[in-house]
Amino acid sequence: MKQALWALAIVLIGFTPFLEAKEMSNNALTPKQQSIITISSFTANGDLEKLKLAFIHGLDAGLSVNEIKEILVHLYAYTGFPRSLNGINTFMTVMNERRAKGIKDTIGKEVTPFPSNVNKDEYGAHVRAES
Repeated sequence: MKQALWALAIVLIGFTPFLEAKEMSNNALTPKQQSIITISSFTANGDLEKLKLAFIHGLDAGLSVNEIKEILVHLYAYTGFPRSLNGINTFMTVMNERRAKGIKDTIGKEVTPFPSNVNKDEYGAHVRAES
């Protein structure tokens, strides 16, 4: 489970220096990146009280609402439906509480649909070949 969370964090963050220990020592995680790991961890553990605080810290660190939603969507594959759903419900509670306090969080970039004229298998093979 821990390996899956680290793998997910690396993918979500796009933080490739994990591949070389030398480079890792020269790069520190940003507060946003740290929040991604914290949110992932507490979602996977099912610790909803700490997850609630992780959402607040993540939003305060600059994560957008859509970035957090994307984290939760990706976690479903690793944590299973019940924990993922609990994470989503906890996030909705946090958002409602923040709105009630007058806090306006950044929504962030909206997801764009994949172009219909692109072959997804070919595109995936091309992306994997570049890595």
